[in-house]
Amino acid sequence: MSERRWLSLALAAATGVGLLGCVDGAGGGPQGGQIGGVQVEEGGCDEEKEDIGADDVSPLGFSAREALSAISGERSAPLTWAKGGSTTATVSVGELAASRFVRSTLADSEPGGAEPALAVDCSDHLQIDVPLAFSTEDGAFDESFAVTLRISQIDDVSFYHKIDLAALQGSYEVTEVDPAEFREVVVYLSGTLSSSAVSGMISGLAESHPTGSGPDSTISARPFSVAEF
Repeated sequence: MSERRWLSLALAAATGVGLLGCVDGAGGGPQGGQIGGVQVEEGGCDEEKEDIGADDVSPLGFSAREALSAISGERSAPLTWAKGGSTTATVSVGELAASRFVRSTLADSEPGGAEPALAVDCSDHLQIDVPLAFSTEDGAFDESFAVTLRISQIDDVSFYHKIDLAALQGSYEVTEVDPAEFREVVVYLSGTLSSSAVSGMISGLAESHPTGSGPDSTISARPFSVAEF
């Protein structure tokens, strides 16, 4: 299956990172189109995905199960809230649900089009679907959700997830901005896992109400930071 995936310039600004290049799915970044009304098509990757068994050795030289075994168990790290204060964040990856090998190349620019505004990582990688648990010691987050891990080499695993604010089990509420002032507010969790550590961030994007009307209407998006760990 061949697909094209686009990197979101707006979302990269919201998270403060390059978002690891082309990512998609339950654990991946947004695809081409819109983030809550914000158009995104800034650079990207052409991808071909092939389902593989958990124990099949991929062209990368390792299997999905081997990669997952390297990060099994809980990982904890100090977390600092953007508004002040700190706690401990804990991440735990569950059992493998499905895996794919992804051949990824930099997408050709449209004739006369601008060069990508951000460098993108279009390296071959594995995608592994797993449940992931994320919690903070202070109770702000106590969540479990499905993500797609991105793995280009063993001991170097990344994940990305749009948090469903309406289904939170923890006590976190958006206070970094006033949700009443915006059309939509979304919050994202991203991170990297190794055999001995976890790091990441929680960040958001607040989309303004449209100004003007018809084809002349405009929408802006304000990024904000929630926490780093």
